[in-house]
Amino acid sequence: MEPVVYTLTTVVPAPMDRVFEILTDPHRMAQWLPAARAVEAIAPLKKGSRLRIVFDTREAEIEIVDHNPPTVFGWSERAGRRAWRTYFRLEFAGGSTHLTVQQVWQAPSLLAWIKVKLRQHRNVTVQMEGMVQNLRMVLAE
Repeated sequence: MEPVVYTLTTVVPAPMDRVFEILTDPHRMAQWLPAARAVEAIAPLKKGSRLRIVFDTREAEIEIVDHNPPTVFGWSERAGRRAWRTYFRLEFAGGSTHLTVQQVWQAPSLLAWIKVKLRQHRNVTVQMEGMVQNLRMVLAE
């Protein structure tokens, strides 16, 4: 079964190094992750690091699965939404950064896949847009 992939591409008005720094700073993650109240981690992050994120309605444990400064950062949820992965790809765009955010869901079963396709209970695209908007606000501080 093919994974379900959601992709958002945009330009962020900040240098690539600064965007990567904010994305990978566990002390700043709760500022740009929608509905996040707290992030517990040992900094600095690297591939294999695990973080605990407390959201308004749930908790998640994520593991960093891709960390290649300053261009790629990604995680896989280990507790919470177990089959979700989130990736950030940054590309130089002058004084700005070309940012691609991708969320990938591997359905655990055909029934789960059908349920998501017929009745999407979470609007992933809106959440990704909120994530980027929050990131822009943090970068403007």
